Amino acid sequence: MKPFKDIIWFLCLFLIFEFIWKLCVHQGEDERILIVLGRDLTSYTEGMNRWTADAVYWLVHDLFGYQDFKIINGYTLYFENSIPVDIIWGCTGLKQLFMFTFILSFYFGPAKKKLWYIPMSLAILLLINILRLAIILIIIRNPFPEWFISVNEWYNNCQWVNTKECYLKFYEDWFNVFHRDVFVWIYYDGVIFVLWLIWEERIHKPYLKLTRKTSVTKKGQEIK
Repeated sequence: MKPFKDIIWFLCLFLIFEFIWKLCVHQGEDERILIVLGRDLTSYTEGMNRWTADAVYWLVHDLFGYQDFKIINGYTLYFENSIPVDIIWGCTGLKQLFMFTFILSFYFGPAKKKLWYIPMSLAILLLINILRLAIILIIIRNPFPEWFISVNEWYNNCQWVNTKECYLKFYEDWFNVFHRDVFVWIYYDGVIFVLWLIWEERIHKPYLKLTRKTSVTKKGQEIK
């Protein structure tokens, strides 16, 4: 088990955090509502929601040049003729920021290096989350393709009916394929794992080698 000790501890910390999060954090009847240990903390996330929405708007409208991209109410983003998307606390990456901080805080490695690596990684996670949201919004700029109808009937166990209500339902499902499924796993399993892997291979293991080398050198000096 020794060769797999590091990855096992990483996975254990991942699962421990998920357990704590599910135990302490809940959504209200409206998914916009954040409840932590029974307290409604939604108002504390408003600044983060608006900052995230503004950053996505700047990236898509100003940097990528999509002039038909709009923002209203400070947190609702949409392309003309597409569904609007509200940026709520679950879209800001707050959970992932807390998760990575928790994992690395209790993981092996020099504490002094964690003081700069954790903040740097959180900044990277924030930037990638902004890019994630921008890509999703660009993808759903156009209506879902025709082949998605049969896929969605199977995937979400629903039936296509040629009505406006059904069209909007399938459009939301098309959005959720990327927002809830594809990019969430990339964000969790991809970015967080890669950041941990960089820490493990570039910082933790070299630190262990240096510590062992120093220890051997000191023992050799004591023997002399």
